[in-house]
Amino acid sequence: MTVLELYNSVAQLGFEDSLEDESRFLFSANRALLQVSALRPATSACIINHKPLENKVRESTFEPVEKTEDLYFTAEGVKSYYFEADGDGMLYIERYSEPSGWEVIGTVSLSSKQRFKAYKGFIKEGGEYINAAVRLHFTGEYIYSVKNVAMYKYIYSASAEDIPAYEPFTRYDISTLTEDFLSLATPPIVESEGLSYLNQGYSVENGRVILLPYDAKGLYKVLYNHKPSPIVMSEEEDAATVRIDLDEDLCALLPILVASYVWVDDEPEKANYYLNLYRERAIDIERRIFNAAPVPMKNKNGW
Repeated sequence: MTVLELYNSVAQLGFEDSLEDESRFLFSANRALLQVSALRPATSACIINHKPLENKVRESTFEPVEKTEDLYFTAEGVKSYYFEADGDGMLYIERYSEPSGWEVIGTVSLSSKQRFKAYKGFIKEGGEYINAAVRLHFTGEYIYSVKNVAMYKYIYSASAEDIPAYEPFTRYDISTLTEDFLSLATPPIVESEGLSYLNQGYSVENGRVILLPYDAKGLYKVLYNHKPSPIVMSEEEDAATVRIDLDEDLCALLPILVASYVWVDDEPEKANYYLNLYRERAIDIERRIFNAAPVPMKNKNGW
């Protein structure tokens, strides 16, 4: 169905050749478009390359560690660090050299109250990366907590903003990784040839963010419901040729639903009739979708 065909159909349902308010038509059409598409959402896929940087710190710090005495975390050949701290204290970034031992090459002042604050940066001496043993030395006269301590051998860029957080889960906001996101499909992660599969152990936040475990590296195919392109009428585009971003059988529902919105103020009885007609036809489509869904089968042995 083209935009012009929808426009003409809505006008004819009101026994008119044209509509007085084009903006009202467009508002109603786009409202109806989302409602109708929800009956049978089209799905799209987003491929996530989940490859958290390897943490060279041996100790596990996903759980907070209290600094009652000085804390030390050591690694070798690393270029950046990340950690979170709650409280006031001092971090000394130190390198080891013979015969001097551990020498301070950088400091970070820690200051936070009742919440964990993230700190990250590059490990350099004289503007150059260090090919030697390095340690993060947490000290200070007060008690505080640190967690998610990491040192990375590799970096993504010369910007400290690109040093990744070290967390049990990595968050991927699918709405920002795609241009047509409406909602996550159920389930969002599916099996696909050549890609990794995860059927448990991950989480979903706010209906759009996938949380993948740190140690579950791989390529993942995430399915999401496609948001139809909005219906527009402009001089730049020919309404007679621009097709509506919806399957044809669903497009057939659009005129009566749009008409119920357009005529609700001027002719409420007519609008109510079209709305009830839409609901009846929508139920038919939902019934066909349900009947077409695969039915799980078991053999006589219960498999």
